[in-house]
Amino acid sequence: MGLTEEQRQQIEANRQAALAKRKAFLESQQQQQQQLLFKCQKLSHSRYSSSTSKPALIPKFVARLEICSPDSFSVVPIPSDDDTFSALNGLLSDLLPSHFTQISTAVADASVYHLSDYLRVLNCLKAASHQIADVEDIPWNTLKAVETMMLASGGGGTWTPTRPEHLTDEQVEDLIAKLPRSLVDALMPFQLDGIRFGLRRGGRCLIADDMGLGKTLQAIAIAGCFMHEGPILVVCPAVLRFSWAEELERWLPCCLPADIHVVFGHQDNPVHLTRCPRVVVISYTMLNRLKKNMIEREWALLIVDESHHVRCTKKAKESGETQAVLDVATKVKHIVLLSGTPSLSRL
Repeated sequence: MGLTEEQRQQIEANRQAALAKRKAFLESQQQQQQQLLFKCQKLSHSRYSSSTSKPALIPKFVARLEICSPDSFSVVPIPSDDDTFSALNGLLSDLLPSHFTQISTAVADASVYHLSDYLRVLNCLKAASHQIADVEDIPWNTLKAVETMMLASGGGGTWTPTRPEHLTDEQVEDLIAKLPRSLVDALMPFQLDGIRFGLRRGGRCLIADDMGLGKTLQAIAIAGCFMHEGPILVVCPAVLRFSWAEELERWLPCCLPADIHVVFGHQDNPVHLTRCPRVVVISYTMLNRLKKNMIEREWALLIVDESHHVRCTKKAKESGETQAVLDVATKVKHIVLLSGTPSLSRL
């Protein structure tokens, strides 16, 4: 059935009305865009004029120098913000940083320089008295200790023993070669470097990698190198005792479940055993309660997990748990401390 003439006229009228409405809408959108563009150009021009005619004045700040590693240090402005970082980088533009590092107290990256450039950086900062209020340099004793450590390692990877308990690279590689192949193959390059670091120093070291980077595995590997000298004592928070026992059994096949003794209470005192286990895992609390028996035994190596809990203070007497760890440590030849939590000193 065809359309009538009246219906066709109505359809055409509706179409023309829709086209007119669409044209009006497009014209209004174009006008709005032109107005916004005009306003943005004026705002941009005013900002440009004000910024060029009246540059912002940056107040004086403090430049703090901090050790980052045995061969590098960082320079951080205090207060730390975009303006002070920009000003600091401008003052040190003639010096080439080795890399940048993200610091949690700032909104920008701190420049890191090689230790050989320390005096040049320090002189540049002290010469900029118009911009820098004060320079917090690295204490002389700390700087000399770090330089000595760098020289002892040859500054390029060559290790030179400087103390009687230190081991040569040949001795270190011999010890690593005796570790289980499954353990060595599981190590990342930086973990293998940490193990060499500890072995070179006779198994006396602090491993302070961040959480999740395998401090436990590195400590187990170092312990495995000295297990032929006697039993191992692992001191850790109570909630980590089972985890340590499982990791020891996993990575040291020579340790059977019967060779790993976990202390939960007085009834688990190792003195009650017919033979001394190869590894004893104990909490800080139980070490304090069984301190006398633990000191009487001879341990080849001591591992202290979460060692930031062991704090020395100015008090005449330390806490029981801290003192227990210190008393045991004085009789142990090899000590490995583990901590991923910085412990700030108030001295």
